[in-house]
Amino acid sequence: MINYARHDEEFHGIFKLLNGEEILAKAVITEDEGESLVFIQDPVRVESVTKQVDEDKMVRGMGFARWMQMSDEEFFILREKDIVTVASMSKEITVMYEAFILGEDISNKKISRSQTNVKDAAGYVGKIDEARKLFEKIYKENKS
Repeated sequence: MINYARHDEEFHGIFKLLNGEEILAKAVITEDEGESLVFIQDPVRVESVTKQVDEDKMVRGMGFARWMQMSDEEFFILREKDIVTVASMSKEITVMYEAFILGEDISNKKISRSQTNVKDAAGYVGKIDEARKLFEKIYKENKS
């Protein structure tokens, strides 16, 4: 049982997995039949970038990438036996993580909007005044 973290309270956590991956996510730890389960939302992995600028200069940086890039899922479950350690994110990393997730959400909305060419009047057959005139015409024709 993961007893060094609060259970049933959401937090921004860093999870070091047995396979070496380091995952950042919003998480809730809960217990099920004596085993701790971690429900994670919007998990990302840390990526290090190193770039040679000049012969004697090198630039290093860190960024995030979605954990499972081929999946549209937002929630995953980690089992206690797959986790080496759990830590909470620092305030600075939490801000960076939230900015990344917000940016992902905005880009996904832009992509989905650009893929569908929907007009403001989509789904409407006509205007109310036009429909009223048509119904009145049909009514008068059927009455005679």
